Amino acid sequence: MIVYIGNGHYCYSNSAAMFLLSIGEHVSPQMFEVLTGVGLGAMLENGKTLFLSMKDPDDGINCAFNILGIDADEHQQADCLEAPFSLLKKQMTRAPVLLGPLNMGELTYLPNHKHLNGADHYVLGYAMDNQSIYLHDPAGFPYVPLTLEQFKKAWKADDIPYCKGHFKYWSSPKKTHSLHDNEIYEKTIMYFKKTYQEFENSNLELIGKGAILHYAQQLRYGPITHEMIDHTTYFLFQLSAKRANDFAFFFKNKATNLSKLKIIQAETLGLCHYLSVNKEWSQLSEKLQTLADIEDRFRSELFKTAI
Repeated sequence: MIVYIGNGHYCYSNSAAMFLLSIGEHVSPQMFEVLTGVGLGAMLENGKTLFLSMKDPDDGINCAFNILGIDADEHQQADCLEAPFSLLKKQMTRAPVLLGPLNMGELTYLPNHKHLNGADHYVLGYAMDNQSIYLHDPAGFPYVPLTLEQFKKAWKADDIPYCKGHFKYWSSPKKTHSLHDNEIYEKTIMYFKKTYQEFENSNLELIGKGAILHYAQQLRYGPITHEMIDHTTYFLFQLSAKRANDFAFFFKNKATNLSKLKIIQAETLGLCHYLSVNKEWSQLSEKLQTLADIEDRFRSELFKTAI
């Protein structure tokens, strides 16, 4: 198989990889992304926006840490009145921290931040003083400063749909135990199966194959909104194609059938992106039906996989 190496919306995985490097743990963003399980399945947000995922990034980060034998302190607040800057500064004197979700619309060092309100983001914080925080932003902005006043606006994450608290971050990473590759693989397969089971037992009506087919019908019969065009053209398919490619590589030497299905899925998603950019909505709708079948086949094959 040909492995794709290049840009992708891997903000939390890139940031987590930097976070782990601070204690000498080398985990590629591609591996970390797979271990989060965020790229599994499909769901409709608010009954209209398709996401080819079924787990929130912050939950996925914790699960990936667990699989890797990493312990990190997780922090968040129920209220957003006062940001914990004093504690954060103290912790950052010992090691960098993983920060997020953040509202990209408030990250004013991003040239297009005014168009990104409500988009989630994760960064690595490595230093603070009384006026600013200093970040490694994996979107292409290393060593960037942001005033504490402005950072607080982003860190509240008020407009992030899955936000479970405010001012969330992880600190003090440490390796608690080492695992062999086979052990990591077995834990990951168990986690993937559990993720599907929990998702299917949830109260969500349109998930998996059904969610993809519903979105295909939206594209076929319209109306097609500017929000849908932006979502499919700038985010959905390109990110999902990269994720599928990384899943294929993860399964390559362990579960050949799963790897092959992920390659087919990646190729299909690449074509979906092309059709979206060129506004071929009818053809895209047909290709999404193919994608729905691939998702169903992958789920079935996963549950046949022995560990």
